[in-house]
Amino acid sequence: MQKSDTLKKSVDKDGLKAVKPKKRKRVKKKRYLFLKFLILVLICVVVFMTCALYGYRFIMEGTAQADVYLTEETGIVFKVPYGSRTINIAEELKEQGFIKDTRIYRILSKILGFDNAYKAGRFLITKDMNYYALMVRLTGEPLRNPTQDIRIPEGKTLLETAKILADQGYIDETKFLKLCEKTYSAYPFLKDVQKTDARKYPLEGYLYPDTYKMDEGWTEEDLIERLLNEFNRVFTKEYYDRAEELGMTVDEVITLASLIEMEAKYPTDFKKISSVFHNRLNSTDLPKLQSDATIQYARVYEGLGRISSVLNKDLEIDHPYNTYKIEGLPPGPICSPRKESIEAALYPEKTNYYYFFATTDGTNIYNETLEGHIRDQQKYGVSGQD
Repeated sequence: MQKSDTLKKSVDKDGLKAVKPKKRKRVKKKRYLFLKFLILVLICVVVFMTCALYGYRFIMEGTAQADVYLTEETGIVFKVPYGSRTINIAEELKEQGFIKDTRIYRILSKILGFDNAYKAGRFLITKDMNYYALMVRLTGEPLRNPTQDIRIPEGKTLLETAKILADQGYIDETKFLKLCEKTYSAYPFLKDVQKTDARKYPLEGYLYPDTYKMDEGWTEEDLIERLLNEFNRVFTKEYYDRAEELGMTVDEVITLASLIEMEAKYPTDFKKISSVFHNRLNSTDLPKLQSDATIQYARVYEGLGRISSVLNKDLEIDHPYNTYKIEGLPPGPICSPRKESIEAALYPEKTNYYYFFATTDGTNIYNETLEGHIRDQQKYGVSGQD
């Protein structure tokens, strides 16, 4: 009995000795994994705290920079055009030397919630501002501008005018053009003007060219209304009566005036060019106006752009505004004419001219016959273009 108990204890003791090392290995492994986990957590905490500290300093520094009072002498005016997206702003900031990496700017702008918060206008910023300060500034209130001088140039198509204004940051080009597609029958000069396949913009020719002072907060609608009101002021009752006397509608007068505007370089030519067009409009033998300016207009609206001089091959363009192919006036104006061109269309000089061309210095040479026209073209070296 004692021997058996002794043997059992011996076996149990040996058994314990055999199992004990395995348990110790498991414990050591668990401790090792736990230690790795603790180190990983510690690293994550350190990284997080570092990022948080850097982010905090970045935001606090940016906030302080954005709060600094600037004037046009101490800061730089940065313009954000209407409709600008983050990518457009970032690229312009980089181009002007305010940032180095557009990609980082765009990522931060998105993460920090600045996307879609940018405003159009003029802002004062400096080149030592960090990205956060720039974002705060460009999403804040733009510089107040109680009056803005908006220049509407003469001799430009509606598309060209819209692009000029948009490039200067005055308008949203898409919105402006959309408004120009509408009909404005409340104005007497536009009551019969409609949008057609050949005439996308009923307002073509009626955005009177001049410099306008616009009050703070004006919109595209306000600008168009201002331009139309100015046209209404310029086109007096005398002009309506004269148009009726000529047997022309207001739209035909403005269409003719737009051709004169584009063809004449000097004011002394306005009424002479008008006489050529009137003579042709009243002619059965020469009913086509054959105006190079209408070819240029057709090119602009076909997306081809203007060219320095119209060649014979350009006269073959298939377009409703090609007055080398159609008889009479084109479907509508080809630019916004000034008052002098309108008066020339209404009161042409009395001549027998049916032809004219411009020399290299812009002087117009007039002729009554085709023979004389060809002879003078050869004399001035402007014939035989192909």
